[in-house]
Amino acid sequence: MGYDRQTYRRQKIGDSLRMFREGLGLTQRAACRLLDRSQASLSAYENGHRAIRPRDLKHILDVYGVTDDLVRSRLLSLAAQGRQDGWWHDFEERLEPGVVDFASLEADASSVRMFQPLLVHGLFQEEDYARAVIADSGSALRSSRDIETEVSFRISRQRLHGQARPPIMSLVLGEPALRQVMGGATVMRRQLRRLMVMGERPHINLQVLPFSAGAHPGGDGAFTILGIGPEALLEVVTVHSLTRSWYVDEPADVDHYKEAFERLCEIALPADDSQRFIERIVSEI
Repeated sequence: MGYDRQTYRRQKIGDSLRMFREGLGLTQRAACRLLDRSQASLSAYENGHRAIRPRDLKHILDVYGVTDDLVRSRLLSLAAQGRQDGWWHDFEERLEPGVVDFASLEADASSVRMFQPLLVHGLFQEEDYARAVIADSGSALRSSRDIETEVSFRISRQRLHGQARPPIMSLVLGEPALRQVMGGATVMRRQLRRLMVMGERPHINLQVLPFSAGAHPGGDGAFTILGIGPEALLEVVTVHSLTRSWYVDEPADVDHYKEAFERLCEIALPADDSQRFIERIVSEI
């Protein structure tokens, strides 16, 4: 139980445990003698192949002399979250592990900052819009059943909006995301109206980056900044491509993305003007 599912949480904890051990100049065998556990279990933790219980992680951190409260809180929070059940487990056998892992991180976020220059973000997609995007962007070898699974998964991610305390969300959408007609005019009008409704929700700040804004720091493409945990103890940037996703969590790199996002918010239209901008585009479709 708990083996062979490498997730971001397990990899982050494992990399940290290896770094702490090596910083003490300990081999795995020597560390295991101190910890009174098998080398196989420590290796599984360090390689991200096995979930670790918070109490076991706390014991290892104590033995390694890790006293930084922030570091300990981040790792213990990741260990606790990684053992929680969620709706995404229903998709583990049907979708790529990385996709499911991202959804589990997203579900644990207290803040989500998103830049999407070309498409409406998945957390805001209307079902038929999502179906058009998924059907046109993937492999031609996928069956209609595979497409419907991905649509169901994407819509399920939107449960975040219905939580008692949904994460604070800030979304900057590029004008192309509003003008590229996906699924036909009727579907696109419905999608844009949905955006307008979503933009009125208290946990959402929706801004449009118009063509007239000119050059901007989002030229390398879409990204999402997740603040993980109830107090956003850990901030992670996710960058997606057609074939894989990357997690960026080095503080200096995260700060770079945060600065870029702040600048995008500065040059994007304010929320009220963005609503009027979207309404105008609806009338043009």
